[in-house]
Amino acid sequence: MNDDTRRRWLGGETALGGLLLLLGTMVLLGQAFELDLGRVGWPFFVIAPGLALLALGMGAAGRPGEVLATVGGVVTMVGLVLLVQNATDRFETWAYAWTLVFLVGSGIGRWLLGVLRDRRDLAASGGRLIAAGLVAFLVLGVFFEVVVGIGGRDGAAFGYGAGGRYVLAALLILAGVVLVGRRLLAAGRP
Repeated sequence: MNDDTRRRWLGGETALGGLLLLLGTMVLLGQAFELDLGRVGWPFFVIAPGLALLALGMGAAGRPGEVLATVGGVVTMVGLVLLVQNATDRFETWAYAWTLVFLVGSGIGRWLLGVLRDRRDLAASGGRLIAAGLVAFLVLGVFFEVVVGIGGRDGAAFGYGAGGRYVLAALLILAGVVLVGRRLLAAGRP
């Protein structure tokens, strides 16, 4: 085994060890404070493997490292979205939260790997995915929450049907986000 391969293996082993320590500490605290981790903390059983895949991606060379980092970002984001949804009991947000998973999650994995490996192309593509995912999340979130009323607040809480009072404001914000996002993406191009 050459030095570079050994160094990558030790880095991945260290990251996995750190994740196991974190998971063990969470389980210990849950038992000490008599928390029902199955009910409250089950999303961590999705987050931990995602972080492990992300760490393995950082340690693996070439294309396999890129794939592992990207998949690790996606799995970790699934766990984070589930954590928020579980805490708020708002699982209907999957209607637009998928943008965080597939676009932002994969973008974070690619961006992080690009930064760590000093690969501008990978970091730039990850940044574009993150930006696109955040814009899509915002646009779809406004649409499903304000216009459609997916959260059970069909505008009645605002005194207008289907959030009608907020449609103009949402469209203006959307137009602003699109224009600013285009400018930011153009500034990142050579």
